[in-house]
Formats: sequence, C-alpha cells, structure tokens
Amino acid sequence: MKHFLYFVACLLIGFYACSSPTTVNLDSQSILNLTEGIWRGVLNIGNDTNPLEIPFNFEVVNDQKIVIHNGDEHIEVTDINYNEKNNSFSIKMPVFGSEFKLVNHQNRWEGEWYNYNKKDYKIPFEAINNTPERFQSTGTSTEVIALEKRWKVTFSPNTENSYPAIGLFNILENGKATGTFLTQTGDYRYLEGALNGKELKLSCFDGAHAFLFKATLQDDGSLKGDFWSGNHWHEPWVAVPDETFELVPMNQLTYLKEGYDKLAFRFPTINGDTISLEDERFQGKPTIVQITGTWCPNCMDETRFLVDVYKKYQHKGLEIIAIDYEVVNDFNTFQKNATRIKKHLGIEYPIVFGGPAKKSEAVKTLPMLNHIMSYPTAIFIDKNGVIKEIHTGFSGPGTGDLYQEYVDKTIALVEKMLAE
Repeated sequence: MKHFLYFVACLLIGFYACSSPTTVNLDSQSILNLTEGIWRGVLNIGNDTNPLEIPFNFEVVNDQKIVIHNGDEHIEVTDINYNEKNNSFSIKMPVFGSEFKLVNHQNRWEGEWYNYNKKDYKIPFEAINNTPERFQSTGTSTEVIALEKRWKVTFSPNTENSYPAIGLFNILENGKATGTFLTQTGDYRYLEGALNGKELKLSCFDGAHAFLFKATLQDDGSLKGDFWSGNHWHEPWVAVPDETFELVPMNQLTYLKEGYDKLAFRFPTINGDTISLEDERFQGKPTIVQITGTWCPNCMDETRFLVDVYKKYQHKGLEIIAIDYEVVNDFNTFQKNATRIKKHLGIEYPIVFGGPAKKSEAVKTLPMLNHIMSYPTAIFIDKNGVIKEIHTGFSGPGTGDLYQEYVDKTIALVEKMLAE
C-alpha cells in the first residue's frame, strides 16, 4: 500500500511539473476576451509640461473585430493578433501600413501606435472602455452656439507657407460637431468632435493620419486655432464665415509643359510585366490615369470612386491605370502594398509602380507635367490620346455637397469622352 501511495504521489508531482502555471491560463482568458462596447482611445502627442492628445472612439464588437468611428466613416479592423504570454496583442490597420502594439488590462489598454510609412515613427496610446465622449468636457457651459457651416480658412497665416482652405462644419443640437477642410490638394476627410461654449475641437484617426483641430470663436465672429498632424506637424489657422469663397478649380493646377502633346510612360505592374499607354489595350479607348499612393487616405477615397466608375463603364471601353508612388522606393514594398490595397478595395484595373512618393522626385518619372502637386491626381485622356482634363486633388465624401458636385462633373466628363 505504501508503495502504491508513493507511486501516486510521484505521478501527481510529475503531472503538475509538466503543466502550464495557472496564471497563464488566467492571462489567456483575459486576453482572449476583450471587453466589448464603446472605447475612447487617445494618442498622446504632448509632454509632461504640455499634455496634448488626439482622441477617437471605437467599438469592440468581439475578439476579432473592432470598428473605428470618424463621423460618418466606420473602419472595420479584423487583423488582431494575441500573445498569451504577456497579455499583449496587436491591431493592424487595413490598407495603410500602421499597427497598434498593446497590453490589455481588461477595461484599459496601453501601448504605442506605429506608422511604418514614416521612419521610426510611433506615438504612445491608451484606451478606456465605456467612455463614449470623444472630447471630455472641461467647461460648465451647456449652451450650444450657432456656427456657420462654410468658412474661408487660412493655414499658417502671415507666413510664406500660408495656404487657403474651405472649412465645412456641422453642429448638432447637443454640441456634437462634424466637418472637414478642403485644400487645393484634397480634404482632411471625416472629422468628429464637439463645440463646447466657444471652443471647437475636431479629430480623426484612419490608420494613416491622426489629426487634431482646435479653435476658439472670437468676439468678431472669426475662428482662431491650431492644427496637429500626429506628433510631427503643428501649425496655426484662422477662419472667417464665407459662403462664396472658392479654391482655384482643380483642373487649372496641373498641365502639360510646353513642347509635349501627350502623356507617356512605361512602368512595371504588380506581376513584373510593364504597361504603357502605347499598348494595344489602350488604343482608341478613353483612359483615366490615376497618380496615387497606398499610404494616402485621399487616394483611397478617390480609388473607391474610380472602382465604381470602372465597373459601370469598362464594358463601354473605359480604361483606368493607377500609378502608385511609394514612401519606400522599393519594388517589393510596392508589390506588397499594392496587392493589399487591390484586394481591400476591389480594384480591377492595373496598378503600376511609378517610384518614390516625394513629389520633386515623382515628377521626374512624368517629365511632361509641370508638377505633381497632389496625391491623388487624375488625368483624363480621350480616344486619340489627347488630355482633356487633369484633376489635382480630390473632394472626398467627407466634403458632402462638394463631393457630389465632383462626382457629377466627373461622370459627365467620362460619358462625354466615351461618346466622342
């Protein structure tokens, strides 16, 4: 009997010695069960003496799905990977090359956001569950001030780097605010925030850009504020209400230089083949050439529009080519990024590699253009190879009526080119 008990004891000791510690199982349970509901995330771009944060809201739907909210934009994120050993996990953003690396403390996360499109770029991040307010109120005023919807904006006023924009704001009865800024090179997409007393705050996070806008309503009815893009850019801005202010039309900014009569190029595709406008596929067909980048949110908005245009008009003879310029001037990087965005956005037209995204370098690949001023830029070419229009920038869906105006005019241009 003693020998039998000794044998059982040794067996139990061996069993426990080979088993994982109980704490690992508890960690596994907590990491595999993210707390569902609405969260408030903040990117900390300030310091100890000047704290500053870019907030945004997101919903944890389940362990493999998070939805980020920016006004009317809802970004589904499903690439979530767990490490049970230290209760950590990563969230990889779709389309753009960025990632959160976090530690889960049940109702609180902490870690960093890495933007791989910039060298050694990361921002501290934390998130709190059950916090639906994007901007937490610091004042006692509950009055919602009426704010004009359309503004003439000047960024970096009274400097040589000054540039204009159209500000579009919508204030709801509860003080919640949405809006955007449209510049000559594109818009700042979906912004969301609040008007608290005379303080306007707007922000967004889309995986590529992290924006924060603050402004104070002045006694003369103007706005005076600041704009931050991540932790690398800050500039002041001012605005006055103006229903009639317009930017230079987008079809008057980029053009063929003297001595050139057409666009010409030959670039490699994702598969390593090459494409040129001289290829038989494009002969006698109206073609849109899109200058784009996989790192560019405005380009993503334009691409979604062009995907729909291609589906509607391809059978009538329309062709589209996307020339992708990458932050990292490397063909393998292009292949990886272009393949990802092609799959995510359902692109059926060819994507080719143009080279580096730096505008001064990119224009060398298309020397017939006066410049590459904006990502995106769309070049509309008729059946005879004649450039009909060049659209610099893009008025995205965040601009509301201006987006619909762009869509209507562009569709009319495409149909006219097909009918000629």
